[in-house]
Formats: sequence, structure tokens, C-alpha cells
Amino acid sequence: MGEAGAADAPAPSSPTTEAAASSCRPKLTVVPLIALIFFDVSGGPFGMEDSVGAGGGPLLSLIGFLLFPLLWSLPKALITAELATLFPSNGVYIVWISSAFGPFWGFQQGIWKFVSDAMDNALYPVLFLDYLKHSLPFFSNSSVGRPLALAAITAALTFLNYRGLHIVGFSAIALTVFSLRRPLHPRSPPDTRPPMARR
Repeated sequence: MGEAGAADAPAPSSPTTEAAASSCRPKLTVVPLIALIFFDVSGGPFGMEDSVGAGGGPLLSLIGFLLFPLLWSLPKALITAELATLFPSNGVYIVWISSAFGPFWGFQQGIWKFVSDAMDNALYPVLFLDYLKHSLPFFSNSSVGRPLALAAITAALTFLNYRGLHIVGFSAIALTVFSLRRPLHPRSPPDTRPPMARR
């Protein structure tokens, strides 16, 4: 009887089991994941004003913002979910292309995706300073502070990526709040007049 009671008792926790339990916890929760997806897909709200002023006005821009996720993002998400279920590995599209076309084209996909991401990520500090230069002339194109600010932003983002996914997620939340504070501010309603009536 004593042996059965000893078998039912929970095993004492050891540092290795606690470390294994903490490593099983997700490093990224839902809200940071949403913020990361927002910046990965759109890079922030930059360009929303241009889409309204391009000739269609706010109605066509809102229709486009509502239809785009259904026509583009939903099918892409379903394809990704199906392929990620079929190939449960961390290689994503490199694994998918390697299995379909061979390792040479999988390698090409990996290299060109890396180059594309490096070029794409280099644009975001420039876009950020282009947005700020209207209110802070220190960041204008001819200013001495612009290259220094670009180097500082790049170094800060590199450090965040080096620190890990957890801090990147919470930094993405802070950047999302910062970048959406102007378009979503209740005291800054959009100009809903048609473009021809604004002139």
C-alpha cells in the first residue's frame, strides 16, 4: 500500500524539468504576433493618405482596405496553413520549393528571400525619417542628423533582433501604437470630401 501511494505522488521538480517547462512556453503571444504581422505585411500605415488622395477618395480606399484581406491575405493564409501542415518544419517555403523543384531551387529561394528581406528592411528607417521630416526638419534629406538617425535606428533594430523574439514582439506593439496614434486619434478626423472638392 505504501508503494502505491509513493507511485501516485508527484515527482519532485528538478531544475531540468523546470527549464524544460519554461522552454515549452510560447515566446510570442497573440498581441505581439498581430503587431509583427502588421509590420511584416504593411510596414505600418505609411501610404494610407496617398491612397485616399490618389483620385478614388476615402470610399474606394476603405473598400480596398476591406476587400484586400479577403482577396489576397485569406487565400495566402490558407495556402500557408495547408503547406505548413503538410511539411511540419521550420524551413517553410524553402522546404516547400525544395520538395517540389529540388534542392537547387530551394537554395535559390532562400538566398533571394534573404536579399529581398535585407533590401526591404533597409527601407523602413528611411520611410520613418521621411514621415518625421515634415514636423522635425532636423531629419530632412540635406541635414547632418539624417545619416546619424538612420545609423541609430538601424543599430537599435539590429539590437532588438539580436535580443530575441520576445522583446521584438513587445517592441512591435510599441511601434504599432506609435505609428497608429495619428490616424486613429479622435481629434484628427479624415478629410472626407472628394479630391475635386478639396481644390
